[in-house]
Amino acid sequence: MNLKKFIIAVLATGVVGTIYDLVVNGFLLEGPVYSKHMSLFRQDSSMLWLTVANFVAALVFVWVYDKVKSSFSEGWKGGATYGLYAGILINFPTWIFAHLLFNNFSYIVAWAIILSGIGWGIIAGAVAGALYKN
Repeated sequence: MNLKKFIIAVLATGVVGTIYDLVVNGFLLEGPVYSKHMSLFRQDSSMLWLTVANFVAALVFVWVYDKVKSSFSEGWKGGATYGLYAGILINFPTWIFAHLLFNNFSYIVAWAIILSGIGWGIIAGAVAGALYKN
């Protein structure tokens, strides 16, 4: 593992992932989806935790990418492909049945989280792939 590339990729992916979350979940989905289900969300939490979560996710995401990158084409396209697979693997099984397990967790919210998570994976993968390109 090239530690310098790894650290740069983690930091860049964390920044891009946080911006993505702010735009997609904070602006685009807040009104049409999340505002109708406010009882699901804590009102006293801090955006700091979302930022920390994005950097922890970036750390794990890039670490796994570093281990499997030879299975994908080089550059941002290969990284985006990895991100698509990782996004589906992480988000679909996690959230698709949540509406059956938790009170007031709607199917629409589940799909919003799944699709935004897959989008996060694709973008994060593209960033990691571009930074890991030789």
